[in-house]
Amino acid sequence: MKKSYLIHGAKGRVVILVLLTAVIALFHFVVPTESHVYHALHIVLRKLYFLPPVMAGAWFGLRGAVYTTSAVTILFSLHAFLDWPGNYMEQANQMGELASFWVVGLVSGWLFDRQRALLAELATANEETLLALVSALDMRAKNSRLHSLRVREIALRLADHLGVTENERKAIGFGALLHEVGKVSIHDSVFTLLKRVGLPELELKEMRSYPEAGYNLLRKIGFLREAAEIVRAHQEHFDGSGYPRGLRGEEIPLGARLLLIADTFEKLITGIGAVQCEEAVRIIREGSGGEFDPGLVDLFTGIGCDELSHVASAKDE
Repeated sequence: MKKSYLIHGAKGRVVILVLLTAVIALFHFVVPTESHVYHALHIVLRKLYFLPPVMAGAWFGLRGAVYTTSAVTILFSLHAFLDWPGNYMEQANQMGELASFWVVGLVSGWLFDRQRALLAELATANEETLLALVSALDMRAKNSRLHSLRVREIALRLADHLGVTENERKAIGFGALLHEVGKVSIHDSVFTLLKRVGLPELELKEMRSYPEAGYNLLRKIGFLREAAEIVRAHQEHFDGSGYPRGLRGEEIPLGARLLLIADTFEKLITGIGAVQCEEAVRIIREGSGGEFDPGLVDLFTGIGCDELSHVASAKDE
C-alpha cells in the first residue's frame, strides 16, 4: 500500500512537470515578439523555463534535473532557431540563457541530492540514538531491546496493510520502538517484586505510570511528538478499561490501537509460556471489541501467520 502510494505520487509529479513544461513552451512559441509589451512577456516566459528543472531537482534529484533540463533544451532550442531565423546575435543570447538552465538545473539537483543524503544520515543517527536508549532498558527489563524491535516490525506490517501515510508510518515505528521507554522512571524495587511475587496495589500503580512517563520524555523532542502520543496511549483499551487515562474507541490514537495488538502478539509468541502463532491470533480475536479495536483485529487476523510468525525467531543485530 505504501509502495503504490509512493509510485502514484512520483507519477503525479512527472505529469506536473510535463504539463508545466508544455504550457510554458506553448505560450513561448505563440506569443509574438513584434511589440515591446509582447517582447517583455516573452522574456518572462523565458524565465519560467527555470521552474521545471528546479522542481525536478527537488522531487527527483540530479537525475530528474538532467532529464527535465534536456527536455527544456530541445524545446527552447527549437524556439530560438524558428522564431529568430538569421538573427545570430539573438540566437547567441538565447543559447546563453540555455546554458543558465543547465547551471541552475544541475546545481539544484546536486544540492537536493546532498540534502537528502544529509537527512538520511541524520535519520540513521537518530535511529542509533533511539536504539541506544532502548538498550538501556535491558538493565531494567531483560530483552527490552529485542522486544521493542520485534514489536516495531509487527506494527509496521500492520501499518503497511492499513495503508497509512508516510508520516503516520514513521510515528508508529518510533512509537513501537520506544513504547517502554517510560520504564526508566520506575524504581528498581518494583521490577524486583514483579519478577518474584507480582505487584501490590501501590507498586502496580507506579508501574502503570510508565506510558505517561514515556510521553513526558518524548514530547519534548520535535520529531517524536506524534510518537509520544502513541506511547502515552498504547495501553488504552478499546472498551475504556485500559490505562493511564481510560480512553475508549477512537479517542485512542490509531497508532496506539495498532501498537497494542503488535505488543500483545509479540509477548504471546515469545514471552513466558509462549504459544503458537495460531493460538496468539485466537486470543487477540477473543479480545476484539474489548481490549482491541475490532477493525484492526480483522486486519491483523487477515494477514496470516506465514507473514507474522517470523518475528518469533528474529534476532537482535
